[in-house]
Amino acid sequence: MPRPRSSRIIKCDPVHPYFKPRGIPLKDLAGEVELTLEELETIRLYNMEGLSQTKVGENMGISQTSVSRHLSEAHKKLATALVLGFAIRIKHPVDIYHCESCGHTWKYLEQVTPESSCEKCNSEKIHTHLHTSKN
Repeated sequence: MPRPRSSRIIKCDPVHPYFKPRGIPLKDLAGEVELTLEELETIRLYNMEGLSQTKVGENMGISQTSVSRHLSEAHKKLATALVLGFAIRIKHPVDIYHCESCGHTWKYLEQVTPESSCEKCNSEKIHTHLHTSKN
C-alpha cells in the first residue's frame, strides 16, 4: 500500500484553467493533456523563477525527487500539447488555503483567483495546501 501523500504548498493559482490552439473549436481538437497544479507550480518555480530543484522542493514542501518527477511529467505534457495541438487543462482539486498574515486556514472547493484575499483579515498573502488523491 502506498504511503499517503503529504501536503504541498502551491502559491500559483491560474487565472485561466484551460488553454487551446487559437481558432480551433475544442470539439475539433485531437485531444487534451491535464496538467496538475503541482506540475504547474513546479514549472513556475523552476522555469520562470529560476530556482534549483532543491529550492523548488523546499518552497513546495516536497522532495527534490518529486520535483524532478513533476518537471519531467509537465514538460512531456506541454510538449505533447504544443506539438500535437492538444488543449491543456489545469486540474484544480479541492484545496485548503492558508493566510500568511493571520494564520487562518479554510477549505475552498472552487478556484481562488489571484485577486482573492483571506476571508478573515482580507490579506492577499494566501497560499494553497493541496490535499489530493492520485486518480
